[in-house]
Amino acid sequence: MSKSGGDIKETEYEKELAKVYAEEWAYYQDSIVPFENMVIDDAKEANDDTVYSDIAESANLGSQKAFTSARTNTATNLAASGVNPNSGKFKGTLSDLSDKQSVVSSDTTARSQVAGQERYIDKMSNVMAMGQGQSQEATATLTDIAQSSQRKAFNDANISQQQSDNLLGAAGAIAGAGASYYKNQPAVDANNANTITYNATTNSSLLDDSNINATRTT
Repeated sequence: MSKSGGDIKETEYEKELAKVYAEEWAYYQDSIVPFENMVIDDAKEANDDTVYSDIAESANLGSQKAFTSARTNTATNLAASGVNPNSGKFKGTLSDLSDKQSVVSSDTTARSQVAGQERYIDKMSNVMAMGQGQSQEATATLTDIAQSSQRKAFNDANISQQQSDNLLGAAGAIAGAGASYYKNQPAVDANNANTITYNATTNSSLLDDSNINATRTT
């Protein structure tokens, strides 16, 4: 028969176990919680509007620097190819680069801000992992994001410049091929009755019937 109405006393083992748990809880509160709070605060700050503004500013700065260099190189190549700086071709080529810069700048900014959101998500994932006693994963820094966006901007600017250079080279090749074609044509013999020469102004034949001496052999 069991006793009823009496208090159940803790065993010595249960007392020691409770003591260990109390010590671990105190250690957790004193040593772990402050660190967790730091990680949580850092994660929250990573999602602040000012952070995304800084990311966008850094991305735009990278695009501006990259395309400024590309425009300078393209202008130099145009001048070296004999293109008049006041010509429509010169201005149009640089204008095309400016248009491409606008597209690249918007794309780079959007990509960098997405990277900022991924950074925030990774930090929050680390908070959850810490609470479950799991190891934390390395997260991208703002410097990593800035460097990545600037590398993309410079790469896109270089591609845009190469496209401009290729168009310039293709135009030069076509002009050179035309000049080579006419240069290699056989000389025109004006004394040959079978040769018809046209006046560049009137587009009329310079050799009429009265100037053609045809010899008929019977």
